[in-house]
Amino acid sequence: MAAKIKKYVFLRDDDVMRADARFLKTFNFLLRAKVPAVYAVIPERIGPGFAASMKTRAGAGKLFEFVQHGLSHRDHSGNRFTKQEFGPSRSLKLQQTDMRKGALLMKKNFGRGAVPAFVPPFHIYNTDTIKAASKAGFKIFSASKMIAGFEKSGIVFLPAKVNINDYDMNLKPRPLDLAGLKRKTMAALRGHGPVLGAYFHHSTLDKHNFKVFQDYVGFLKGLEELRWVKLSLISSLKNI
Repeated sequence: MAAKIKKYVFLRDDDVMRADARFLKTFNFLLRAKVPAVYAVIPERIGPGFAASMKTRAGAGKLFEFVQHGLSHRDHSGNRFTKQEFGPSRSLKLQQTDMRKGALLMKKNFGRGAVPAFVPPFHIYNTDTIKAASKAGFKIFSASKMIAGFEKSGIVFLPAKVNINDYDMNLKPRPLDLAGLKRKTMAALRGHGPVLGAYFHHSTLDKHNFKVFQDYVGFLKGLEELRWVKLSLISSLKNI
């Protein structure tokens, strides 16, 4: 009998807006490697022709999908260490309005290819964000941690525990460290729950970081070959 999958893992690229060189390099690498990828799109910053070009790519809905990443990714807190577009600095009404605007833009651009999943920028949100997401019809919510009260929302929470990118005190990306990423991932896999997300920003993948990212993806594929994990799109994880 085959061994049971221990954890479902999704790989999420945040702050997607346009098909620039680093995005295409990352996108094409993951597509060739047949690794499912979730692209968290900033609705108000979608570049001209981006969605149309993505919808015609082979693998849409099977190897890659698009979810909503806030509205404009604007910081409303005034503090660079507690940045938030949604959360305590915004009222329920404002959050709900922005969330719905973003959802309409996602539907306009991606049609049925827009997964009803919400990713709050900066991983900050509060109970009003949950209420707004529920009223806006979102089925999935993904952030680094679940706050108290989320369980009653009726929305599936998918934790993104592994931050592939690290930043210094000036919020500049540090060079990726493969050994550190492996340790971080293995520690997260020992945690509770059947789902684990690993998130990154393609904009940080310079020559060095892209090579480390390639090796990290190879590491994840190795875990999948051992049946320790199953690499997945988040749309397939609603009922896990």
